[in-house]
Amino acid sequence: MIRTLAVLLAAALVVSPAHGARNSQRRVQAFAKLPDWSGMWETASSKVITNPAGTGGPGFAKANQLWGNSNPPFKPELEAQYRAGVHDAAAAAAFANSFKGCGEGAVQLEKTFPFVMDSPMVFEVTVTPEQTLLTFDHGEIRYIYTDGRSHPQQDDLWPTPMGDSVGRWHGDTLVIDTIARTAGPFVLDSSIGLSEQAHFIERMRMIDHNTLEDQLTIEDPQRLATPWKLTFRFTRATDLDRMIPYDCEADRNPIVNGKMIIRPPEAPAQPAGAH
Repeated sequence: MIRTLAVLLAAALVVSPAHGARNSQRRVQAFAKLPDWSGMWETASSKVITNPAGTGGPGFAKANQLWGNSNPPFKPELEAQYRAGVHDAAAAAAFANSFKGCGEGAVQLEKTFPFVMDSPMVFEVTVTPEQTLLTFDHGEIRYIYTDGRSHPQQDDLWPTPMGDSVGRWHGDTLVIDTIARTAGPFVLDSSIGLSEQAHFIERMRMIDHNTLEDQLTIEDPQRLATPWKLTFRFTRATDLDRMIPYDCEADRNPIVNGKMIIRPPEAPAQPAGAH
């Protein structure tokens, strides 16, 4: 046991200086070539819904590309099923009464790609030569590896809600290839989801200092008749200077008898002897 600890300690002493070393000139040059996407960005639906009432109204549906403002090119045998689900007013009303978008009890769809790119969220971008990170205010993170690696081999690849993403830079445009996204819904009002064979290609670039654009193409041989092309726009959130984790006040919005209610905040505890 003592010998093992000694070997491990010696290895740590050998490795640790490398971690403290300055960036190589090659890495510094790689950083200099990357675009500056730093800061907070909000989705189109987030921008619409951010108001004193906290509701987007008609503009919210229009802002969304994945549902309300775009029609997935489903295969003919799935199209009728999709339309029936979208126009089921009773089901939509029941869903709206119990829907919760964040915090405890939130629908799992909120934690999946590509929904995170279109839902009311704010995210922060971190660009390095090895990877680009998209950190969302609900806690989800997209890891986009840009160091030349490929997707894992089939034996090491399993579906996840965000899928596996690798990217490459074409000038100031990041081309992202995503596979292995967990099968399931991709919009709130549909029971039909994408299959595990879905393949996503994105071309993300900064149009101007305050606008990011993401051109997304979805291919799914099991669900879609043709590739589905969408364009998302993200606006720089100039009134934020840091990410603030939150739980959506989950403890104040319990679902009772299938409906979400708002519980008023509890009065602060009074010190002993106070009147």
